[in-house]
Amino acid sequence: MKIIFGTTNKRKQMDLQKLSHSLNLDFEILNMDDIGWNKGEIEENGQTIEENAFIKAKALYDFCHEKGLNYPIITDDTGLFCEALNGDPGLYTARYADDEMLANKDVPPHQCVIKLLRNLKEKENRRACYRCCVTCILPDGSHFQEFGESNGVIAKDIVGELKKPYFYTIFIIDEYQKAFSDLTAEELMNTFRYQTLKKVLLKLTK
Repeated sequence: MKIIFGTTNKRKQMDLQKLSHSLNLDFEILNMDDIGWNKGEIEENGQTIEENAFIKAKALYDFCHEKGLNYPIITDDTGLFCEALNGDPGLYTARYADDEMLANKDVPPHQCVIKLLRNLKEKENRRACYRCCVTCILPDGSHFQEFGESNGVIAKDIVGELKKPYFYTIFIIDEYQKAFSDLTAEELMNTFRYQTLKKVLLKLTK
């Protein structure tokens, strides 16, 4: 069975393909480029990650319906939620420091990390969690959503090598007591995003 994954990121596509193989499932994962997506970036204007994941899935479903592509569609949205900041950056995780970067071209690309550490500087509570929502729309238009979560704390400084995704360098996951960016490929498969995608893939086999 072919599955359309709502991304143009080939690494994410390959990761989902590897996850499928690890579960002994015979899925072929297509990305947005593979189906000829030509409508630009999908505007994510929802109020929750659940709404954003559905918005992306529905836009792809409408495109595929026009093209006669009758495959399940999977999209996801993720946020980092800090208790002491009333859930921020949350829904705006991917755009957390965009305003500062637009105002000053000299700020570094990891300004989002600098901003979060600054906002947490005087906070005793550094508890946080990553949450993921995956939406799957089936060819008949019905859909379902699955959820995943990894809990941890925000470190007081960047841990190890600074690399994308930048927030991974300051999120210390409870399960392994190390920065998310230092997890092995095997350990990553047990975290929020992959566990949520796993639920969806297994549900599609039923």
